[in-house]
Amino acid sequence: MNKYTGRIIVPALFFILILPYLGWLGHVERRFSAFAGIYFLAILSIAWCLGAIYDNKRKTIAILQDSEGRYRIFSKYSKELVNSFNEVIFQTDDKGKWLYLNPAWKSMSGATVNESLGLHFSKHMDMTSYQEVLKAFAESFHQGNKYFRVDIKLNAKKGTSWVEAFVKLIYDDAGKFIGTAGILSEINERKHAEEKLVSLNEHLAITSSKLSTAAQLAAGIAHEVRNPMTAIMGFVKLIKDGGADKDEYYDIIFSEINRIEQVLNELLLLSKPAEAVFLEKDLKESCNHVVTLLETNAVLNNIQIHKNYDTEPIFIYFDENQIKQVLINMIKNSIESMPNGGNIFVSINEKNGEVFLSILDEGEGIPENSLRKVGEPFFTTKTSGTGLGLSVCFRIIEKHGGKVFITSELKKGTKIVCVFPAVLPSDYNGNENVQITGLERQENI
Repeated sequence: MNKYTGRIIVPALFFILILPYLGWLGHVERRFSAFAGIYFLAILSIAWCLGAIYDNKRKTIAILQDSEGRYRIFSKYSKELVNSFNEVIFQTDDKGKWLYLNPAWKSMSGATVNESLGLHFSKHMDMTSYQEVLKAFAESFHQGNKYFRVDIKLNAKKGTSWVEAFVKLIYDDAGKFIGTAGILSEINERKHAEEKLVSLNEHLAITSSKLSTAAQLAAGIAHEVRNPMTAIMGFVKLIKDGGADKDEYYDIIFSEINRIEQVLNELLLLSKPAEAVFLEKDLKESCNHVVTLLETNAVLNNIQIHKNYDTEPIFIYFDENQIKQVLINMIKNSIESMPNGGNIFVSINEKNGEVFLSILDEGEGIPENSLRKVGEPFFTTKTSGTGLGLSVCFRIIEKHGGKVFITSELKKGTKIVCVFPAVLPSDYNGNENVQITGLERQENI
């Protein structure tokens, strides 16, 4: 009945108002005309319509009041819900300035919401992360994607913190970009786990590479040791038979023994732990050791290794074990790329305070689409490779302040150039000072 209240009350009111008129018409001397009947029906119809309008308006008002109440409740609980999130909910304008941040922002960044609103989002991250965000945004924008995800290194007051950003691009009805909205979630534990996994993979890759190299070099080492042993046995027999020039024989014998010792020492290097010890040393000397270790294996594959060095010693600050591992890996890759034999050219020279170590082979080369991926973890063109060897090498070079450049041409060969900062003569003065400088730099690292 409530929904018909107006349709009942309003006509009733009109009926009450016209009762005197009906009474007046009820006298004998007055007659109830047709016009009066029509007028009476029209008045009742109008009253019914007004009542209906009243009922509809009252219903609409009730619905609006109910909606307003629900909205207030929803708004209240939504605000409480958003404020209770540990994740940061944000909104930016089309320029990248913060428009909204929930209270979780303070615990994540150390800055209050009021301090941050109106600032550009790049103020709270390092340059590398900023470039990653711009790259992800540009790709999404040009590809027409409305969402993208990126990991960010946040510069918080409590220190750096890793966060995952899930970002939605916002457009107006005309399709114009007007800003972004999204969520920031802390992922420090995940990043630490990833770093541990990468470190473990590096360790496993180094160990695997060393074992693989040792296995591949076994035949070459046996051949390398057998030749000096043959010479030693021959000269010992001559001495036993009373041959002349025994001093010269002794010199040759000791020379061959030293060669065996050098080869064995280089082989034992593969089993040493990978703990980094940075010292200023001559890169040419370490490279010569590696070439000595690999030369016989190269000869067995009909490959010649050619060395082209500057005449003066070339000092860089490096961990010998790690750099030798890099050289072994790269030269071994060159050997494996030439199944039909060829030449490998190893060059070391210094220019403008930088040391350039290049390894050029005449192998099969690397396709252009694969060249961009060289050094990425788990990427390999070998059927039995792990894809971690060069990745580890690149990281070792990066830790030494170096850079790697690779060029390749199919069926003609590949060239790898490693660039390291040189240690200038004025930077050291004798072995004692060299070691002190090395320790000081190691502390800084």
